[in-house]
Amino acid sequence: MDNLPMQLQEWANANQPAKNLIWAPGYWEQIVFVRDRITEALASSFEELKEIMGKIQVISTHTSKSVLLPVFRVELADGTFFILRYNFYNWKVSVSSPRDIEVDFLDLFDPRDEANIKDYYCEGFPKELVYGPYAKNKRQFTIEIYNDFMVFTFFWIFAHQVLGKRSQQKEKVSP
Repeated sequence: MDNLPMQLQEWANANQPAKNLIWAPGYWEQIVFVRDRITEALASSFEELKEIMGKIQVISTHTSKSVLLPVFRVELADGTFFILRYNFYNWKVSVSSPRDIEVDFLDLFDPRDEANIKDYYCEGFPKELVYGPYAKNKRQFTIEIYNDFMVFTFFWIFAHQVLGKRSQQKEKVSP
């Protein structure tokens, strides 16, 4: 698409799949999951939630099960950004951070996996945004995660262990 990048909601409204496609309901499920659930995991305040939601872009597309799907870019105020896509089978997530990410991600992904993060498996990703495995570069890496629960957990751990979300929330409720 020549009009990319585009704000997520605008792209989603303009590219709704035909209702007769078996996998059509999965389209909105992943849009809402990224727009609402991932941003909620990352944000430490309502203002930050609105800021992150407002910056979510569709930077590219791919097709799975005959459904045109987005490749998302989620950007944080500190310069960290995530590129992600779901193909109804697995998630691919690229992380680019201004600092090393030294976190125990609890086996949500294989930190040494190079075989499953090739550019041809990261459908729709710009080639320059497919990085190597986490074990080789803690600032820029690409991972494969199998389901929404594990993806949400990845972002929840990132928010709490890297961004310090828990300590920020405690500070806001402390007298």
